[in-house]
Amino acid sequence: MAERGKGSGRARCVSVERLHGLLVHRRRANIKSPLDSPRARAIMPSARVIPEPMEVPTMTSRSRAEPSFAESDRGLGYDAALEEAWRCLQCEDPPCEKGCPAVVKVRTFIRKIRNHDLMGAALTVRAANVLGGSCARVCATDDQCRRECTRSKLDRAIDIAGLQRFVCDYEREHRAVFERPGKDTGKKVAVVGSGPAGLAAAAELARLGHRVTVFERERRPGGMLSHGIPAMRLPLSVVGHEIAALKKLGVRFRSGRMVRGVDDLPGFDAAVVALGLTRGVRLGIPGEDLPGVHDALEVLRAKTSGRRPRLGRRVVVIGGGNTAMDAARSALRLGAREVTVIYRRAERDMPAWSHEVERARAEGVDIRPNTMPLRFVPRGRKLGAVRCAVTVPGAADESGRARPVPVKGATFDLDADAVLVAAGEQADEHLCRAFGIELRDGVAVRRRGAGSERPNVFVAGDLALRDRTVVQALADGREAAWRVDEALGGVGRAAAFPHLPDGVDLGVTFCGVKFQNPFILAAAPPTDDLEMLRAGLRAGWAGAVLKTTAVESEPVELKYPMMTGYDVFGRRVVGLGNIDLISEHHIDVIEKRMAALRKEFPDRVLVGSIMGSARSDWETLVRRLEAAGADIIECSFSCPQGTLGGEGSFSGQMLGQNVELTRQVTSWIKGAARRCPVVIKITPQVADIAAVARAVREGGADAVCASNTIPSLMGVDVDRFQPLPDVGGLASFSGLSGPAILPITLRNIALVAQHSELPVTGTGGPANWRDAAQMMLVGAHNVQFCTAVMTFGYDIIEDLCSGLAWHLRALGLRSPAELVGRALPRLATHDRLRQKGKVRSRIDDRRCVRCGRCVITCRDGGHRAIGFGRDRRPRVDDDRCVGCGMCAAVCPVSGCIRMQVL
Repeated sequence: MAERGKGSGRARCVSVERLHGLLVHRRRANIKSPLDSPRARAIMPSARVIPEPMEVPTMTSRSRAEPSFAESDRGLGYDAALEEAWRCLQCEDPPCEKGCPAVVKVRTFIRKIRNHDLMGAALTVRAANVLGGSCARVCATDDQCRRECTRSKLDRAIDIAGLQRFVCDYEREHRAVFERPGKDTGKKVAVVGSGPAGLAAAAELARLGHRVTVFERERRPGGMLSHGIPAMRLPLSVVGHEIAALKKLGVRFRSGRMVRGVDDLPGFDAAVVALGLTRGVRLGIPGEDLPGVHDALEVLRAKTSGRRPRLGRRVVVIGGGNTAMDAARSALRLGAREVTVIYRRAERDMPAWSHEVERARAEGVDIRPNTMPLRFVPRGRKLGAVRCAVTVPGAADESGRARPVPVKGATFDLDADAVLVAAGEQADEHLCRAFGIELRDGVAVRRRGAGSERPNVFVAGDLALRDRTVVQALADGREAAWRVDEALGGVGRAAAFPHLPDGVDLGVTFCGVKFQNPFILAAAPPTDDLEMLRAGLRAGWAGAVLKTTAVESEPVELKYPMMTGYDVFGRRVVGLGNIDLISEHHIDVIEKRMAALRKEFPDRVLVGSIMGSARSDWETLVRRLEAAGADIIECSFSCPQGTLGGEGSFSGQMLGQNVELTRQVTSWIKGAARRCPVVIKITPQVADIAAVARAVREGGADAVCASNTIPSLMGVDVDRFQPLPDVGGLASFSGLSGPAILPITLRNIALVAQHSELPVTGTGGPANWRDAAQMMLVGAHNVQFCTAVMTFGYDIIEDLCSGLAWHLRALGLRSPAELVGRALPRLATHDRLRQKGKVRSRIDDRRCVRCGRCVITCRDGGHRAIGFGRDRRPRVDDDRCVGCGMCAAVCPVSGCIRMQVL
């Protein structure tokens, strides 16, 4: 019985059941990142991310018939990337990193995204993977890092490749940062082949200080990245940027140069041979030499080399891997109207990634599994059709999969003007022999780790691998570089790529004390243990305020549980409430810790934090900590659970709430200090914080710490009527910290800076470098971190330093000191606020996603000024709009709505 179907041409004999359906590929808006121009953003705490507009393409009948070679996946935009990064659980010993052959620090670069350190995230990727942008597009993440993702146990795995692509594209499109080569060893190393393995080997060898020359037979370097993967999956601009980075690293490229053996490499001390698999596997069936039967790789190479092969109207692709999908989609772009992919096994056995199969189907490619080619049928002197057989599973082959068995009598012909054979790739055996490489089952035999019989010749990449992916080849190339370096007398591992920009010094001076960077650990649980303090200082914190201590006679009774998280809309620990007290370790323990740390970390700032109940206690604590090696003394006048107080009865209240007592106790402490500056930590829980700050100054203190946690009730269990935290059926008010209190802290720092004329160390709410920068802009000289460290660990110091340094570079600044107080002149009382004209809401139709959130908030909480038509486009009525800004506040797309002054 005859059958004619999509892409089938004539069909004879039996009917063949086929899979149909159109899977629409999800497109994601490619919104640009927040630092499009170094000078674009004002240095203001309220600055919002304003990405560039974009047009979202729609699929039309014409675009389906003539798809473009432009990249088909638009990637994650800024908002989507930030949201995805926050889904990451930030696991201890992250399994995703074990699944990555390149050993990219996945946890770190994702953490940097959520902390707004995009350049640092990109450089973290590049440190391990010099082809980060390429791998993000063509890496088998579902079989590697994503397969191990812990988040998949909750819902779905993190889009690691999407996040990696986002940061690599950010670095490429904005301020590309090129690393320098290592110290010159004088050794010359040749790399033959510029595919992933060759490029990775070249980069690592250059980092190790060797003089590297890469030889590539094609005119454009990149190997299969440039010549085998079509641009709609991997744009040449991405590969070009990564090769440019290698050139800046000192790697020389000799393109269009065919190296036919080791003898063609005189003068080199060693060589890495990364030839790759350059030849397609022949099918060995009749008619394979007919005009019109092509190796799919040759067609892909021709297209990327600027030639446009003429394939005709009907194209059949043989194979089930990614190369077959690339060939099929490329054939459509080269003018074919009917493209059919045939594969001899079931679709579930296809080695192509499922999303690549879906993309091919979405573009109109007909996928025919269980179909085996038997012969190529001529029509005149050219190809006319492919004779096929329906297959069923047979006995298992050597791979363990069922061997396809043709069904007797179930044959049919597919009309074809061209056939692209994508049945696998193999090495050039003649060329391998010229390099002394022995192949066994198509894989180089590595002896003593080299892979070649010739001395100092090392094999890398697909030639030596059975698991052949871009990232596996890259990892193998890097390991080959280490083996070369060891053979040449080196150490085998390159130094870490620095992540901070030149020309920026993060060091600050506070109270005459030099800090390596403006970030220190606050007096809290992270500083109440000697080993924890050591870990924090080793991680890179400029200093630490040891948790507040008292004299030995002072009782400290802690209650448990003491911590309560405050969650908002599913986001954990937006605030953190504690009923903690000062340290249960008294001064005898703390002074020993201080002395030990002083010896171990002579370049770090150690701050002793104290609290006393009498004048003698304060004075004793100051002298003992000075003797132990403290650089600064911080005095806590602001514990929400009650300060010990001064002379007289002030029990159960915060010392800092009494202006006169604040002045008095400050003078006692300052009088006792002989060497250390004195900093007073004040509470936000006062009617006039400026008056308290002035009292601190009048008492003689050197600086103010603004400000402590805020007394709060952390919640009530609505089923049990139980306030939180539940301690034996009772609860007390907690001290609230974390991002929830940052706006209050900013106000307090500004008021203290304006009215005390003392330097300020900021604390209370910072979670990332942007928060810290805001605190400095309103007057803080440095910033103390607590809740963010307790939530995410000491390692966030890397993000803080990197993010702030790159931000300063973008602004043309050289030091954090240039930020201090820059926003204060723009603060005014309400009666002084003026606009030059009326304010109206403006909605960018190109960014708008038609959700209508602005309509709802304006209708029910504003001035009913935004309408919503049948086309789902929000429209502003200027006669009703007053420019309140609520619509911009709720809009889910950064920069879509702005307030315009008319």
